[in-house]
Amino acid sequence: MPIFDEEFTVDAIPDAVWVFLLDPRRVAPCLPGCESVEVEDALTYRARITVRVGFLSTTQNLRVEIVESDRPRRLVSVGRGEDRKLASHVEVHTTLDLEPTVAGGTLLRYQSDVRVLGRLGSVGDAVMQVKVKQLTGEFAANLRSALGGRPS
Repeated sequence: MPIFDEEFTVDAIPDAVWVFLLDPRRVAPCLPGCESVEVEDALTYRARITVRVGFLSTTQNLRVEIVESDRPRRLVSVGRGEDRKLASHVEVHTTLDLEPTVAGGTLLRYQSDVRVLGRLGSVGDAVMQVKVKQLTGEFAANLRSALGGRPS
C-alpha cells in the first residue's frame, strides 16, 4: 500500500492537542466508524471500527500502540487489526508531527503507511486510496471540531 500524507490546522496550542491525542476516549468520537475503545495502558488501546471499503464492509478490531513520543512534537503509533469474517488484516504505521503556528494554533502533519492483506486487500490500491483520503478528511474535521480549527 502507498503512504498517505495529510496536514491540517487546529486552533489549539500543541500541548493541548498532545493531551487530547493521548486520551483514546476523547479521540474515539473523532475516528470515523469507531464503535468502542478500551484502554489497556498509557500507550496501548483497542478500538473496534467499522467502515465500508468498495463493495466490502469491514469491522476491524484494532490494537494501537504508541511506539515513540516526543511531547508535544511527535507521536508514532502502530495499529494492527483483523476482520475474521473477511479473513483480512490491517497494519498501520502512523507518524504525527505537531508544529505551532504563528496564529497560536497547531499544524498537524501525519504520514500513514497502510498495509491491507486478505479479502479486504482485494479491493485495490485506487479504491483504498480514495477511502483513506475520505476517512482522513472526516477525522481531521472531527478533530478540528473537538479542538477548534480550520482547514490548512
